[in-house]
This record gives sequence, structure tokens and C-alpha cells, in this order.
Amino acid sequence: HARGTERHAWMNPYRARAGSTSTSSLAANHIARQHPEHAHAYPNETSASRHLWMDPGADVVRQRVLTVIEDVVTRYDIDGVVFDDYFYPYPVDGVDFPDDTTWNAYRSGGGTLGRDDWRRDNVNRLVREVHETIARLDPAVRFGVSPFGIWRPGHPAGVTGLDAYDAIYCDPPTWAAQGWVDYLAPQLYWKTTSSGQPYGALTAWWD
Repeated sequence: HARGTERHAWMNPYRARAGSTSTSSLAANHIARQHPEHAHAYPNETSASRHLWMDPGADVVRQRVLTVIEDVVTRYDIDGVVFDDYFYPYPVDGVDFPDDTTWNAYRSGGGTLGRDDWRRDNVNRLVREVHETIARLDPAVRFGVSPFGIWRPGHPAGVTGLDAYDAIYCDPPTWAAQGWVDYLAPQLYWKTTSSGQPYGALTAWWD
């Protein structure tokens, strides 16, 4: 702060452990040990390892994220909280995320959304509640997300690649339209000369 910079706490809301699915070395109060029924192994999209992933459809998981946010905002002099681009895991062909328990509970409770829309709603609820929590605790602290650089193929025209809306259930335009985020910092790591992921056109679209 003395040098005129800001400190934003960078977080992954659902990833419990990267590169391993073992819980034996985790702290006793780690959520994956306290609620193993909602901790799922899922393959890493870029290697043979697997991650341990908390189920976004579980209320107890969402509440733990909010508790962590409250702790950090209350105890540290930060300027913002920003989420990484990991929501539901990046998909591996032929391997669906194993959230049957929470999905079946939702349907048994009278839920009418399709599974994809339900997953998006789980993420949307977290984003909205994080925004509300931060605003209640300290309105000067901003909330942002650094989403995957493509929202949907064809947006803008000519863009190809992963459909984050369908693949990881990430809907930043809705978050922005609803005022649930103060900023978006999309991960635009492509070259200006890329044909399917043109840096300039994507930057203009997000702007």
C-alpha cells in the first residue's frame, strides 16, 4: 500500500487438493476430511494426476467458502478477493463429474432445472453470496473473477475453443449484469496472431 499497489487475495473456491487425492496428510479440520462425501477425485485435464474436488452442489461446501472469505476479509487489510478460473473441473473426455449425491438430492427436493443449468446455478449462487458477504463486511473490498478467456465459442465471431459456459459452468456475463462482481480479469493467454483465439478481438469483447 505504501507503494501505491493493491493486494487482492487469489483463491480457488472448490479445489481441495491439487495433484493428489489422498486426505491423510491434510489438517484434521480440512473440509475434505470433515465432509469426505463431498470430496471427489477427478482427473487433471493436462496430466495423469488427479485432483480432489469439493462438490459445488453441496450447501456445506458453499458455506465453507463463505466462512473462509469472511475470515480473510475480516482479518487482513486486503483490497479485493479474486477467484481463479477453476469452478467445476475442466472436463476430461468420458469422465463426468461425480456429483450424483447432490444432484439426486436436488431432484428429490423438487428441483426442476436440468443438470447443466443446476450446476451453473450452484456456481452463480456462490458468486452472488460471496459478493453479498464481502459487501456486508467491507464495501471497500472488491470481488473479482479471472475466468477462462473464452466464454463461448463464437463470442466474438470466429472464436473457437473450450465452451466455459457448458464445460465448467462459468457464466461471467451474468455475474457482471447482476452486479455480483466488481471486475473480471479474463485469462487471455493467446497470441495476437492466433486465428481461433485472437487476443485483440477477445480483449475487445470482454471490455
